[in-house]
Amino acid sequence: MCMNCGRGVYEWHDGKPKVVRPNECIPGCTTCMNLCLGEAITFPSLSQLREVYKREKVWAKVKKALKDTGKLG
Repeated sequence: MCMNCGRGVYEWHDGKPKVVRPNECIPGCTTCMNLCLGEAITFPSLSQLREVYKREKVWAKVKKALKDTGKLG
């Protein structure tokens, strides 16, 4: 069931699903995890993600990139 990713993240290789396009995964989407009957797919919790974003100063970097490209005033 998890292979039904609308973004084409998975393909079959040697009889097993394999992540072949991880950059196509949409942040926050957990459809494949919810559909995985084997419970083989997991994602970090929102609090874990926020901690990484805070530690790595992701929001500041995104804001700077948006300003540098003129997409944020």
